Amino acid sequence: MIPLATAEQTRSLDRYAAEVLGLSGSVLMEVASLRVAEAVRERLCAKGRVAVVTGPGNNGGDGWGAARWLHSWGIDVWVWPAQDPTSGDAVGHRRAALAAGVVQAAHVDADVIVDALFGTGLSRDITGLLADVIHTVNDTAVPVLSVDLPSGLQAETGAVLGCAVRPTWTLSLATAKPVLFAGHGIVGEWAVADLGLRGLPVARLGDVVEMMDVAELWPTRASTSHKTRSGHLLVIAGCQSMAGAAVLTCRAALRSGVGLVTLLTPSSSLIRLVSLPPEVMVETCGDDSLGDVRTVDLTRYSAIAAGPGLGTLAESAMNGLRHLWRSSELPVVFDADALICAADAGPGQRVMTPHPGEASRMLGVSVSDLQADRFTSVRQLATTATALLKGPHTLVATPGQHIRVNPTGNAVLGTAGTGDVLTGVVGALLARGLSGQDAASAGAFVHGLAADGLRSRRAQGWTAGDVADAIPAAVASLQGEAC
Repeated sequence: MIPLATAEQTRSLDRYAAEVLGLSGSVLMEVASLRVAEAVRERLCAKGRVAVVTGPGNNGGDGWGAARWLHSWGIDVWVWPAQDPTSGDAVGHRRAALAAGVVQAAHVDADVIVDALFGTGLSRDITGLLADVIHTVNDTAVPVLSVDLPSGLQAETGAVLGCAVRPTWTLSLATAKPVLFAGHGIVGEWAVADLGLRGLPVARLGDVVEMMDVAELWPTRASTSHKTRSGHLLVIAGCQSMAGAAVLTCRAALRSGVGLVTLLTPSSSLIRLVSLPPEVMVETCGDDSLGDVRTVDLTRYSAIAAGPGLGTLAESAMNGLRHLWRSSELPVVFDADALICAADAGPGQRVMTPHPGEASRMLGVSVSDLQADRFTSVRQLATTATALLKGPHTLVATPGQHIRVNPTGNAVLGTAGTGDVLTGVVGALLARGLSGQDAASAGAFVHGLAADGLRSRRAQGWTAGDVADAIPAAVASLQGEAC
């Protein structure tokens, strides 16, 4: 996993490197400068010109150092110092760059621009000349690479401080930063530059999930495995007007490798279940709407997924679902209409999967306030259970654990029913024995990976059912198998 750190945690990492490892700030700046220069060189498909825009702090020092490296490789590079550096390390790297022959010029008529104005320390709105420089960068039609984070964004929330560079790429140094996952799309494509500081015993906010992490988590079947050894998922979903949600949840669960699926649904839904996979067993509970699930024998099942398409719940149905959440020993995932019943702790693994609208109602805040600081919001949701907060860069929080960030997914998921598919994937993984945290993070990754596979074929026209059907190919890709 890629470590995720706040600005203060990143500073603690730098202090640890200096005080314990003996790596000075100037040494770390040299490594960071090299990584930036390498990233720029990789993006110059043909020989081109590079303008590096620098500011007064360490971010500017990284820019000066990168310019020196690029110059040494024979690349046409110059620095536009919007403000001269003031800190010791940055001053030293500026001096070294000038001594090596790097020139200064106040323009960005280049093939690639490097944004090294401000880093994680920015806390005030950008105005005046520096704002003019940012607008000049944004007005160009050439690719921009931002160092650590786009200048003008607040490191934790991603809030725009007056104005901000809108880069093509962002190269985050040493760790990922929360700003990369703010959801506003300003950061462009992102990557993390390894400075040799991973694994140090310094506090961090969380982790970004990688392909290899999910490959290790995803359950496999032995050649002699029986269907019952891969779990039996009870799906509680559907009403007459939204029976399709139940179909999608069951379909995704089967595609995710669970051995058996039983759908518990109101009898009025049966007429609309012609597209239900024939492998799914069906039981009814209630007539026009869900009845009291306390009457259901749960001893056959290994996990429960409840909520998609249930619609408005009667009091008896809500009481039954609350009892299930609080009392069942089985792992449980609640989504959609069941989320209102997800309160307090339960004796088994518990996962809730709200989208921002549902999460805002659960926390009693506006959607805009919730989205303004998604990391704090998901922590507040996860007081007694694992919370999966949907959206671009889905977040998974579990009490007492680091937050996990999902890097997969795209606009293909912005269509009706994809949340029901995710519920099926998470439910299947719970039934197959994963913890709530692992089921949520692995489920979100593969759900997004399936959408990424579809997006690589065409941008539009995909349905939630297509996402469900793409899950086996996504699993095959993370396990290195041919589709």
